[in-house]
This record gives sequence, C-alpha cells and structure tokens, in this order.
Amino acid sequence: MTCEDMIYDNDYADFIINLFDGNTVGAGSLDDGCLNEISERMAVLHYKRSSETLTNLESVPYSSIPKLFGLMDSSNMEVTGVKSVQSRDYLGLDGTGTIVGIIDTGIMYDNALFRDNIGNSRIGMIWDQTIRKEGEMEAGGQESSLPQPFYGTVYSKEQIDDALKSDTPYELVPTRDDNGHGTFMAGIAAGGVDRTNDFTGIATNAELAVVKLKETKPYLREYFQIRTDIPAYSETDIIYAVDYLLKYARTRQKPLSILIGLGSSNGGHEGLTYLEQYLTTILSNVGIMVSVPAGNEGTERLHYYGELSEAEEYDEVEINVATGQNGLTLELWGNAPSTFALGIVSPRGDRIERIPPRFGKEELITLPLSRTSVYVAYQIAEAYTGDELIFVRLINPTPGIWRLLVYADEGRQRSFNIWMPLRQFLQEDTHFLKGEPENTITNPGNARLPMTMTAYNHLNGSIYAEASRGYSARSQVKPDLAAPGVGITGPGLRNNFVTRSGTSVATAHSAGMMAQFLQWDMENYRIGIFFAGQIQSFFLKGATRDPDVQYPNPVWGYGIMNVENVFNTFRVTDYLI
Repeated sequence: MTCEDMIYDNDYADFIINLFDGNTVGAGSLDDGCLNEISERMAVLHYKRSSETLTNLESVPYSSIPKLFGLMDSSNMEVTGVKSVQSRDYLGLDGTGTIVGIIDTGIMYDNALFRDNIGNSRIGMIWDQTIRKEGEMEAGGQESSLPQPFYGTVYSKEQIDDALKSDTPYELVPTRDDNGHGTFMAGIAAGGVDRTNDFTGIATNAELAVVKLKETKPYLREYFQIRTDIPAYSETDIIYAVDYLLKYARTRQKPLSILIGLGSSNGGHEGLTYLEQYLTTILSNVGIMVSVPAGNEGTERLHYYGELSEAEEYDEVEINVATGQNGLTLELWGNAPSTFALGIVSPRGDRIERIPPRFGKEELITLPLSRTSVYVAYQIAEAYTGDELIFVRLINPTPGIWRLLVYADEGRQRSFNIWMPLRQFLQEDTHFLKGEPENTITNPGNARLPMTMTAYNHLNGSIYAEASRGYSARSQVKPDLAAPGVGITGPGLRNNFVTRSGTSVATAHSAGMMAQFLQWDMENYRIGIFFAGQIQSFFLKGATRDPDVQYPNPVWGYGIMNVENVFNTFRVTDYLI
C-alpha cells in the first residue's frame, strides 16, 4: 500500500507529531505506515488503526489527533478603503505580483471573475485533494517545475486555460466547487470586476492558487461524533494545504496571502494546536500573511466557563441535549495548577460518581436507564498547554438535561472551560443552559500572528450577531479586526451572484487587503520588507474606531479594518512619496 493510499484509507489513522533530532515523539514503528515531514519539527503520520483507536486517548496525546473543521460562512469596498487604494490616481494596488492562496471547497474556475482582460485564467494552479492520481502519472500530468503534493491531483494554469477554450471544460479539468463557499471567498478576496452587476473583488489582478480540501475520514467523524451529512475537514489536510501553497509560492517567487475559510472548536483555545503553531512558524518569514475567521459561535451557547470558590465542592454544568443528537463530545480544559475530576448525571437519573483524575485513567460506561455509552478520558497535563483535558464522548445520549459535576482539588485558581463542537455539527437545541459567549474564537484564530477577523454589518455599523468573541484562553487579544461580513454579494456556483454572511466573508476581505499590502511592500522594498507582526501592527494602528468605545475589546478587537488608513499613516511618516 502506498503512502497516498494510506492518506485516503479509513483503516489508517492520521496523527500530527513532533520531530526531535530526526526521531518521532509519540510515533510507533513505520513498518505499517508512512511519515511526511512538514517542517523541521512537525510531520504527519499515517498509521494502521487498531480496534482501540477511539478509546486510547491517554496513550495518544490529544494534540496529535487531527481536529475537525467546518466552514465559516459594493459599498463594502468603500468602508474598508479598498476602492481608494485600487484607484490609479492614488496607489493603484490590485494585487499584481502576488498570490492569493485559497484553502476551502475549491473554485468554479470558468467564472469570468477569475480571468484576465484577454480571457486567460488568473488561477495559477488548483490542487484538488479529492481527485486521486491515475497510475504513475504525475499529478495533473503537468510540468515538473511545479511542486507535487503527497496526494491528490494538481491542475496547472496551462491545463485550465486549455479547458477554458473547450466547450466541455470540466471534462478536461474535472475539479469543481460543489459547495460554493470557496468560489465566493476567492471572488471577494481576488475576483475581478463585473461592472454590469456592480461587483469588484479586492486584489483584482492577483494570481490565485486554490486548494480544494477533501472531507475527513469516517473514523474521525466517529471520534468526534460528527454526522456524515455535514461537511467536515481534517487538520492534517489543512496543514498539507498550507505546506503546498508555500512550496508553490517559492517556485513562483511571489509573496503569498493565504485565506483559510474554516474553523474548529476543538482544542484549548490558546493558539497552541499543531495548525496554529505551524502558522506562527511560517509567519516568521517575510512575504507571507495568513487571514483566518474568528468563527460564528458567539451566540450559540456552546462554551461554558466555570470557577469554583474555595467553599464549593463542585460546579454543576447543565447541558440540553436535543432530540436527534445521536452523539456528542465535550472538552473540559482545567486551568493549571488545579486538578479537576468529573461526575455525570443523565436526564433519567443514571449517575456516574466522581471519576478520580490520574494518568492513564479512562472509563467506558454504559448507563442502563438512558441506554447511553459514556467515554471519559483524562490527560492530566496536555502536551502543549500544560492544562488538564477531560474528554467526554456521549453515544446515543438520551434527550434532555444532562448534568456534569465538575470537582477541583484544593486551591484558589480553580477555573475551567468546556467547549462543544461547532454549531453546524450539532442539533439546533443542543447547548449549555448557561453558555458564555466570550472565549469562543475558533481554531486557528487564537494563534498570534494570523489576522483573525470578525464580521460586522457595514450598512448599519452593527457587529454580526453570531460572531465569536475573544479573548483567547490565555487572554491574548483576539479577534484582531472587523471587516464587512453581513449580506455580502459574491460569485455563486452558476456564474451568478449570491449573498453570504459570516466571519469567513470578513476573512476574505482581509486576505485581499493583505495581497494589496504585499504588492506595495514588494514595489517599495527600499522602505523595508516587513514581517507579519509588523504588517499586523500597521493594520491595527490604521483601524477605524468609534471614539465612544474602548479598544481593544472582545467583540471588535482593535476596530474596523481600513487599508487606506494604513497607507495614510505611511504618508504622514514620509514613507509614501
């Protein structure tokens, strides 16, 4: 069996692992698996699954288990300052000489918004992870100058241009966007101009590089109890996508603005998942910016914050489990140095007494009255956060009010957080009875250097009601900025226009503006080649702010993104000539 076979095969589990002096930490023998190195310190391992894959959390670090991601769904160009900097009378920034990398559901490459003024495609390549290679042929059968991914098929600009000249383009280049999310994001960030429909993208002359993600393996859906009819994507495939875009940008020798239009509620919300650490690492280089959504979980009541006083024996956390919720996972992250333990009471009175916390402690319990299986596993000190993780999986939970009894050892700092999966992965009425809207930023939005975007309604100035709120679990200021993300018009699946709302729409605005800045930086290199932290700082300083509101804050971050203000700041400091 080849490594590519293992990447697709559900009988092989995927792990993200740390590398140390060329040796794997936490990895078994490679006699029945394969290892793909992503960076000097990180690799992805594909290894034959055992029958106990779903019940051995203590023997596998939680950080190594891929998290599951879901999609985060033209006056808007004026309020962000885009139209001003696009103007030839000012800076004329249209993304020329840059690459906008889209990691999403693919793209409808035949849309005129993604062609130049003579009809050729502005898409430099599409890597479709869902289309297997045929035999020994190189991905897409294209020239060797393009990097080849570990799996899937890559289509080059030449192949796309040839397809566009055909009456049946999708027979020649069969990759397409079946969802529409990726096409929409690409249109906002780097679509062209359609004067008839009064539409313009932001980086209208940037090169596009698109990765269509494959959906996650069934065993990970089972692990996190995610239904098969909801799109879900694995952290490993997103890491592979980022890695490939970096390699592609190097071959093209162009700066790169990456847009990741997805988010996950898995993890400790401290910016320390493998994906978040990887993004932080690559952003230590010049010529790269990454934009990510804050998430749409702010009003969903899927986060609980608890803090036990010295006099309290336990905190009782109530969860309403809706009818039709056939499975549910919960992650309790207890803040060090306290140690936490859990008891559970079902709606029918089944009771699991306090499970003592200790290394290697796992319980798989069947509740006779509720006919529910309950899996509880402890990681006393999770690998990267150092905090305690209690992972709970309810299989076929009885509808009604479930109660978690959270105990803590003696001490004064006895606070904890519990997160459920994304709303789109759950029934509508599954929620905490006392949900906490803050600290709901989705992964990878808690990483420090990516631009983490929230959404607002640019027509009335209000925040998008569903937008996730900061800060991170380590009190780092997130989101960074707000951009238009309510009722925004963009390209649809049938060469038409549709409207969408969500923080990923705001993220597309950021990705386009990052391409504009990278173009300007490249053209004005004598001023300085700026790193991600510097670019982020320029945009935070240039944000539009309400004088009656204190900034930063967990809702708006540092204010509303405005690219014109960024360059006005440079003008004031005599950088712009």
